[in-house]
Amino acid sequence: MPDDSVCREQILSEEYRDFITRQGRSEILGSLNTEGACQQSAAYDYRVLYLEAAQADPITLTRFGYQTIPKCYTLIDKVALSSAGITQIQNYPGLQLKGNGVIIGIVDTGIDYTNPVFSDALGKSRIIGIWDQTIQTGTPPSGFLYGSEYTKEMIQEALDADRPRELVPTTDENGHGTFLAGIAAGKENAPEEFLGAAPEALIAVVKLKEAKRYLRAYYKINPSAICYQENDILLGLQYLNLLAQREDKPIVLCVALGSNMGGHDGASSLSNSLEFYARSANRIVVIGGGNEAVQQHHYLGSLSEQTEEQEVEIRVSPGNTGFTAELWTDIPNIFAISLLSPSGERVPRLPIRTGTSQEFTFILDRTRVYVDYRLLVENTNSQLIFFRFDTPTAGIWKIIVEPVQLADGVFHIWLPVTEFLTGEVIFLQSNPDFTITTPGNALAPMTVSYYDDRTEAISIHSGRGFTRLGIKKPDFAAPGVNVIGPGPNNTFVSTSGSSVAVGITAGAAALMTEWILYDRKAPLIDSVQIKNLLILGTERREGESYPNRLWGYGQLNLLNTFQVVRNY
Repeated sequence: MPDDSVCREQILSEEYRDFITRQGRSEILGSLNTEGACQQSAAYDYRVLYLEAAQADPITLTRFGYQTIPKCYTLIDKVALSSAGITQIQNYPGLQLKGNGVIIGIVDTGIDYTNPVFSDALGKSRIIGIWDQTIQTGTPPSGFLYGSEYTKEMIQEALDADRPRELVPTTDENGHGTFLAGIAAGKENAPEEFLGAAPEALIAVVKLKEAKRYLRAYYKINPSAICYQENDILLGLQYLNLLAQREDKPIVLCVALGSNMGGHDGASSLSNSLEFYARSANRIVVIGGGNEAVQQHHYLGSLSEQTEEQEVEIRVSPGNTGFTAELWTDIPNIFAISLLSPSGERVPRLPIRTGTSQEFTFILDRTRVYVDYRLLVENTNSQLIFFRFDTPTAGIWKIIVEPVQLADGVFHIWLPVTEFLTGEVIFLQSNPDFTITTPGNALAPMTVSYYDDRTEAISIHSGRGFTRLGIKKPDFAAPGVNVIGPGPNNTFVSTSGSSVAVGITAGAAALMTEWILYDRKAPLIDSVQIKNLLILGTERREGESYPNRLWGYGQLNLLNTFQVVRNY
């Protein structure tokens, strides 16, 4: 492998392509020469390879497989602690849990480390490490090849200086990561009536670098969208895990990122990795369900007869530069498709040629559509038909789905999350279920939906379950509408969204972890155990059946959890 400085250049270069592989699956890269390639371990037998564009292009599923090409994730946007039973536990006699001795780890847009809500009672920073993947002037963390790490000593030295940014230049231009860290672990600000869920927890942060242009182009992502690569997220989680090992402390991994890419079945590389962490000792994983329920980006289809076909109508607004769509079904179902453009130009039923990528030009519509069939997606029992629409003309596009072989006849199609689109693209007959974004479909981590604690109503935007394989997600709901948290320049802002519920739940999980490991002196705990303890305490409405697609097992209530646990 080249030396570290060369690898850093390749990792950041648009002339190199990023790939995710697993131990024993290197054959997925086919005949490419990977000898001497720069690579990094991403834990749990995942590794990231960087190959020169000259030999890697063109990027297609037929060359590399579906899971090997990194997916793209965006923010699930930007306190109601009393409704979640957290304030009561912070002040409960004999408990007074504040997250002491627990790390909350955040992979996001960074953090404003100068904000006083991240200090302790003595005014010292509680941030024990920041890996800024976007700054290349410092030293990367040990075992990593790019970005700059800022240790707790460096952060404190900067805060003690007159101009801290000269010593530690990392910032959070977006503010999402700062808000998330604040509602999870911010200390009290009485004038603003603000208090984070675990105000004495330690904090560790990864600031993700933006996705490369070639990957945005491949997935037809809006060039101005906030977009992060799956491999950078995997490496960020590995950094937080290693930091927790060095500190010898439990960590709550807080993931407020989401995507509609993938089969919504927990089989993506990121979902798999989070599954491993969630089943490891003293690693707690909290994921948001996203904000896609009413965006009309999911279609649920069903065919019962071999001679039947189904027209799926997609409305594309003017000015859209491109988008992707993914059709997923379970083997032994096998489907074929044909396409009809707004002008009436039709591509007849496409032959299923797994191992080839097909390109079609609609002359009258000046549109190209690329179609990949994957009869068996790696690590799944699924068929995938992957579409990429390039400069689609405005109007109604139709995907005609026909059965080749039928079992239950059910199929799903997902369009990209709203943030990735350059204009409106929707299904005319959409289905709001199965809209939890990836990686929220992973089994072991806790996945949270969100509600308005003032009206006690679920947010209409909150992603709905279940997973495509029928796993009962979300696990429960937490407050996530009009919540106050830290904003830019030491201000406070009100915001709503899935990530708010993630932050509150991460703080609640930290309090529960503190109690089990330090008060009860248990040797270890894992994410599945914490999740089930929180489920035991959820509030449930009379007359509703649980678990359901909106609320999971009910509303998070940490006080109820402690009351239930004490009865056993």
